[in-house]
Amino acid sequence: MTAKRKIRLIHTSDTHLGDDWRGNRTETAFTRAVDSVRLFDASALLVVGDVFDHARVPDRVLEFYLEQVARLDTPVITLPGNHDLYHQDSVYRREPFRHAPSNFHLFTDPAGETITLPELGLDLWGRAMTEHTPEFRPLDGMPAASGGNWLVALAHAHFHFPNDTENRSSPIWPAEVAEAPCHYLALGHWELHVDVSRGQTAAWYSGSPLGSAPDFDHVSVNLVDLDPLVGVAVRQAVLPIDRTDRSVLSEATAAAVREES
Repeated sequence: MTAKRKIRLIHTSDTHLGDDWRGNRTETAFTRAVDSVRLFDASALLVVGDVFDHARVPDRVLEFYLEQVARLDTPVITLPGNHDLYHQDSVYRREPFRHAPSNFHLFTDPAGETITLPELGLDLWGRAMTEHTPEFRPLDGMPAASGGNWLVALAHAHFHFPNDTENRSSPIWPAEVAEAPCHYLALGHWELHVDVSRGQTAAWYSGSPLGSAPDFDHVSVNLVDLDPLVGVAVRQAVLPIDRTDRSVLSEATAAAVREES
């Protein structure tokens, strides 16, 4: 069995490119999220749903996304969410995605599928959302880790805290998280950075790059370190939205930079 290697991932979600009220600010924020992959020497970027705000976004927004993906020489793994469902008229079936760069990976199977990156010793699992309903269970069918690889699951979902009694669409429950066989559960659907880890499963919402940042002048992503010796470590990294501002403002970001030096 191959031994796991230490790798770092960038986790973001809910970028809502092409929304009708923030102009190009979502594009600027996503550009910085992509920048963070190189800044923190990450091995892959996870984009966990609601990449696009709605199915009517023009092709130029899809092309922008793919141009950002192509800036990287690392894999970019994309999971559809409730704003960009994978159905007959999905944005992901449109012409720009016929010419996606080779490092672009998309979950398309509503029953769940595994994307394997053998060069990283990493398996990624997720279910493509075709309908955002209470019947859609984002974690159903997750396989056990195998072959000595890390298993990272992606889910665009609503986590039910004990006092949350509403009947939500795409639900996950604390017991499901605790029993999930993955090493890290990368979540999307909430705008904020939230830890919902249960049992031995590290599970976090990254929040949107803009919504999880401390103010309008910054963006935020999750730094996820998978280390065979110490396990999974998740930290929030905050970057200036202005690319000319080189200041490092969050303790998590400063710690990550110190580790790299």
